[in-house]
Amino acid sequence: MGELWDIYDINRNKIGRTAERNVYQFKKGEYHIVVTGIIMNSKNEILISKRAEYKKFGLMWECNGGSILAGETSLEGIIREIKEELGIEFSKKEAIFLKEIRSDKTPSDFKDLWLFRKDIDLKDITFPDGEAIDAKWVNINEFMEMYENKDIVPTVDFGLDEYNKAINLKQIESYKYIGNIVQVKVDRPIGSKHPKYGFSYLINYGFVPNTISGDGEELDCYILGIDKAVENFKGKCIAVIHRKDDNDDKLIVVPEENNYTDEEIRKLTNFQEQYFESEIIR
Repeated sequence: MGELWDIYDINRNKIGRTAERNVYQFKKGEYHIVVTGIIMNSKNEILISKRAEYKKFGLMWECNGGSILAGETSLEGIIREIKEELGIEFSKKEAIFLKEIRSDKTPSDFKDLWLFRKDIDLKDITFPDGEAIDAKWVNINEFMEMYENKDIVPTVDFGLDEYNKAINLKQIESYKYIGNIVQVKVDRPIGSKHPKYGFSYLINYGFVPNTISGDGEELDCYILGIDKAVENFKGKCIAVIHRKDDNDDKLIVVPEENNYTDEEIRKLTNFQEQYFESEIIR
């Protein structure tokens, strides 16, 4: 069996079935997810690679990416694709979400554009899977000229508007706390109820004073490893739950000697996070 993709509906919800690449015929209202990585250096140049001759649009230039695999998230997919095609490995916290584009052409897809900022020496690019054979840095004027001359693949979905947005985007503020000690003020201790929705908090939940989250409020925190209600806690941030459908990240804070896997974090925070689509960032 070949590469498998999860199938999504028009609201980007999984429908519980998979599609085999180049075999399954997508029906109206069915989508898969495609990802593109925009890699920019400190000069705001764009890294592009040349596709192998045997590929569709062979010997044309592109920003790297592809379809995510069944079970993968969009972010996991783009990190894998860049590593496979260029031999460059990024961490999740280096990624900045740039844009989502929905295409209703057959096969229909959602395309996510991810931004990575890094000065990469061209000699460090290795092309592990052979899908790309060359790479170079270009400025935006060179990129647009190549696009007009049909040297860039026509499906790139990156131009002046996306470039201008990219150069002004900053890394998500919450990520800088990963690995650091933070002081948490607990306003919803174990056993308390959500003031609006009424569910009970199964772990201590609070915020880091004098911080600002994406929603304009202070950064929220889940405290793991403490089985009694507390008012304040000082611990280590080991991860961030980045909600993709709500601009309100959550720090995962634990006693300094403790650690938790992604699966354990998911289980312990599911009482609230089950209502959101998210990535665990480390």
